[in-house]
Amino acid sequence: MAIFSNTRMTQGPILYISGQTPQQDTEIPVAMYAQTTIVLNKIEAILNQHDLKWSAVAKMTVFITDAADLGGVRDAFTAILGEEKPAMSLVVVSGLIDPSYKVEIEAQAELPR
Repeated sequence: MAIFSNTRMTQGPILYISGQTPQQDTEIPVAMYAQTTIVLNKIEAILNQHDLKWSAVAKMTVFITDAADLGGVRDAFTAILGEEKPAMSLVVVSGLIDPSYKVEIEAQAELPR
């Protein structure tokens, strides 16, 4: 089952959310599902600050360090976003700013006019 949509049209101004990482206090979980859940929760908190829901997210870019961890990403997206499917790009990178990070996600959401 796809966790993304191939296209998404927007009409209003766009909120750009910088790459969010799994840093939470001083602890960083090892499991990809846990890291992705933290990142998605951080994005959701930013959306909430702007009175937006996941349905406003038009595009997400997901950076992961190991393609073998894709299952954990998919499971977290399904658990948190449910049926919402923004357009999405997945990029496997050689590393992120902290070697313990396995995922970083940026998002673009449509603001109401």
